[in-house]
Amino acid sequence: MSGVTDPASPYFKDGQWGWDGTVWRKLPMVWGYSGRWAEHQEDLNATVTYDSLTFTAVPPGEVWVLQAVDAWDVNSDPSRIQFSVTGDGVTTRLQHTLTPGISIPVYWTGTVVLKEGDRVLVGFYGTVAGDDLHANVRGYKMAIAE
Repeated sequence: MSGVTDPASPYFKDGQWGWDGTVWRKLPMVWGYSGRWAEHQEDLNATVTYDSLTFTAVPPGEVWVLQAVDAWDVNSDPSRIQFSVTGDGVTTRLQHTLTPGISIPVYWTGTVVLKEGDRVLVGFYGTVAGDDLHANVRGYKMAIAE
């Protein structure tokens, strides 16, 4: 054997390679469900024109799977609400929706995998000073086996 398939090579690391009966292969990454993810954020004194709610960043050694986001303004009807994922200096918009009215939630559902450092951001456009803003995220957490 030679190259990275040779367990004697410097690229071989315990636990990352395995014998499948015929050849040495790099083992697939092991993922493990570690719990549900549900979080609520609120701002009970919004600023004029634009305000946002930022959720917890994914910690090292985990990935989080985002499945749903909802948001609403209790006091007025902002012009639109935007759901995004941000991390590594890149922001990806999931949904940008005109709001249906005061205290009526806007929803997004889907599947987005968040890596270490990623977080969900909910932006409210056209807010009035003092508005009460609310948002929820839901999904599940996966631990990365090292």
